[in-house]
Amino acid sequence: MALAQESAGLVMLYHFDGYIDAGETGDQIVDGLLDSLPHQLVARFDHDRLVDYRARRPLLTFKRDRWTDYETPAIEVRLVQDTTGAPFLLLSGPEPDVEWERFAAAVRQIVERLGVRLSVNFHGIPMGVPHTRPVGLTPHGNRTDLVPGHRSPFEEAQVPGSAEALVEYRLSEAGHDVLGVAAHVPHYIARSTYPDAALTVLEAITAATGLVLPGVAHSLRTDAHRTQTEIDRQIQEGDEELTALVQGLEHQYDAAAGVETRGNMLAEPVEIPSADEIGREFERFLAEREGDN
Repeated sequence: MALAQESAGLVMLYHFDGYIDAGETGDQIVDGLLDSLPHQLVARFDHDRLVDYRARRPLLTFKRDRWTDYETPAIEVRLVQDTTGAPFLLLSGPEPDVEWERFAAAVRQIVERLGVRLSVNFHGIPMGVPHTRPVGLTPHGNRTDLVPGHRSPFEEAQVPGSAEALVEYRLSEAGHDVLGVAAHVPHYIARSTYPDAALTVLEAITAATGLVLPGVAHSLRTDAHRTQTEIDRQIQEGDEELTALVQGLEHQYDAAAGVETRGNMLAEPVEIPSADEIGREFERFLAEREGDN
């Protein structure tokens, strides 16, 4: 394959729809890359073997008396060029419903045939953090050194699996360099688009890989400013209970940050609401606003 000789040292970014992606973090990055950078198709997986259509029914368009369009599910690898013309791979599409092991093996073949030096996945996870503080990150994989200054808040846990995580696990098991970047998205807006999380992840990716993506970053930064302004406005117009809930998360965040700064010194205890309480209150507030309009 000619591309294999020309692409030694490629970075591969990958993200799939269908699993946890709080704030649409990964989706925003994929859309930004494909919308603003030149790219060409390199490989396409057989979606008929991988996608359960009854679980995620693809859309068909009906006009008057006939079907006129069909949105075919597509799991694709694209060769993308950053602003400097440097190539990298982007694997994206719906998460496979079946044959995860075969899929992971196929991705490994792509990594090995095209000489990929680093595979990076990314998504958002809902956390009990406030939107008024910097977005936290949890790097994972065997190259977490590429995202310095971030400690994992987790020790050990068993969670429902994903194809994205299995690909990372199998690539690492085979001796390939892998990096995952998870953004901490405020629990109460996890089901909304949160550009701040996507921007923070993108900045971590560019720092880790050397890719130059100023156009995508600028677009996300603009969206992030607009979104933060809207969230602040909605909270200010909400009731006192909602404001208190967000302030409770701010106290929790600042107390935890103080503990890290002071080492073993204990932070003063603060009474804080749970993430579920914050989420319920914020969703109730938004529902009331929609009902008033």
